[in-house]
Amino acid sequence: MTSSLIAWIGTVVYGWDLHLFQAIHPTVTPSPVMLHLARVFADGPLVLTAGVLGLMLVWPRGSMRATALKALVAAAVALIGNALIGVEWDRARPFVAGVGHAWITHAATGSFPSDHLTAQWVVAGVLWLDPRTRRWGMLVALLGLPMAWARIYLGVHYPGDMMGALAIAAFATLSIWIAATTRSRSRVNVQTA
Repeated sequence: MTSSLIAWIGTVVYGWDLHLFQAIHPTVTPSPVMLHLARVFADGPLVLTAGVLGLMLVWPRGSMRATALKALVAAAVALIGNALIGVEWDRARPFVAGVGHAWITHAATGSFPSDHLTAQWVVAGVLWLDPRTRRWGMLVALLGLPMAWARIYLGVHYPGDMMGALAIAAFATLSIWIAATTRSRSRVNVQTA
């Protein structure tokens, strides 16, 4: 009974995911302008985010260096988590499954969750946690939206892959927040003891 319920839920969720994918992904060759725009959005936000983190790491005063390092470590840990998920569930990309065309060259690796968007939103979350970098975090998060659209439009991800990236990023950000909160409470308790 339980396994059939899980299978039914999986079928329903995949149906919604496929329907949303087909609503976003073009079935005919996109115009050169749309193709170029989607390609820029597919990777550009992550390049900009790496630049922002690089600037934070070399900023002379170093006030944001620790936050940038936390963001890099959190992204690396989240990407390791994605790799472990991929070992357990190797979901075929839309162009591999035959439900869409890849409008960019991409390896036929597993699609769930999106590594690009996971890294983008983990960095956004960690930057958002620090009041000094909160505006950067909001900008990085917003840059993830056109990235998500582009990677679906180009046929290399399903919308569910983006939701998975959001969940992993939220979990990683929450973990960082809990660790930081616990550490600061421990320091207060040691100082008052």
